[in-house]
Order: sequence, then C-alpha cells, then structure tokens
Amino acid sequence: MRNQFPFLGIATPERRQIVRSIITDIGLPTSPLACAEALWRMDERECQYAACDLLTSKRVLAGLTSNDVPRLDRLIITKSWWDTVDVLAPSIVGAILRTTPDLVHATASSWIRDENFWLQRSAILLQLKYRAETDENLLFSCILHRASSTEFFVRKAAGWALRQYAYTAPDRVRAFVESHRGELSALTIREALKHIA
Repeated sequence: MRNQFPFLGIATPERRQIVRSIITDIGLPTSPLACAEALWRMDERECQYAACDLLTSKRVLAGLTSNDVPRLDRLIITKSWWDTVDVLAPSIVGAILRTTPDLVHATASSWIRDENFWLQRSAILLQLKYRAETDENLLFSCILHRASSTEFFVRKAAGWALRQYAYTAPDRVRAFVESHRGELSALTIREALKHIA
C-alpha cells in the first residue's frame, strides 16, 4: 500500500464474514451502489474493500446494469490502487457488460484513451474473465494503444490480460507477442508468455 491509506487492521476473511453477516442479518441496502459510494468516502481502506465485497455479491451484481457504469467509473478513479481497480474493472463492470459486446467495446475504447492510467489498466483488464468470449481484437488494440506506456501498472495489466487469454488461445497470444515484440515492454512479454512455450 506504500502507506497510502489508513487501515483499521481487519483481515480479509474477517471482513468478508462481517459483510456476509450484515447481508444475512439485515438484508441488502436499498441501494447497494449508493452504500458502496458511501463506503468509498470513508477513510479506512477496509471500507473500500467492503464496498467491493458488497458489489461482487451475486444478488447485488445481478441487479447492476450498464446504467451504473458511470458511477463505477468514478470509483475506479477515486482512491485508486490495484487492490480495488482489479475488482471493479473485471469482476464488476466486466460482469455487468459481458452480455453486451457493443458496450464492452465502447467502455474499453473510452477508458484506454483516458489519461488516467487506472482507467487504462481497467480497459485492459475489463475482459479478464471472459475466456472464449474475449473480443480478441479489442484486447490487442487496447494493449497496443498503451504499448509505449512507462507506467508499471499498465504494462503489468497488459501481460496479465494476455497470460489469462493464453489459457484459451495460446497460439493467438504467442503470435501477437511475436508480431509486436518491438513495441511491448519486457514486463508485458514476460507476463504474457509465463505459462506458454
């Protein structure tokens, strides 16, 4: 965390159990997204983690729509760090948009052009869990759009997304890396090819 956020000191298993218990005992908030936004405004980092726990619960996630993406977008760029961005982009926004390819394309295309590198990272990771449903051309174009980035978190995301997609299409990932070896960072290449020959 590099001392960026104050902590209460609640361990992840305990925090998740607390969130589950609240949902079981009291029920879901009337507006889970508004509750998450309120948690985001609190200082302690566990509050943002609890917001992510809430938003990724099956019942809440099922009720979120593409209309909620602009509000989730604001969470991505507020109190940003990999620990929340890597939940919000693939596990929440990615899950919401999965059945609407046009919106996946529009969202990733918008984020990758933004100057905020956390949105750039989010664009690359948006399809992380899509496997065979991955829009390969979109993934590759997002990575190439920011191939010259010197930002560690963007380079690492590119490698991670390629490595994940390689479980589905290893030959396509290998061919992409070989075709663009001169453009991609060493970190991206190393991460992308970690599990393929």
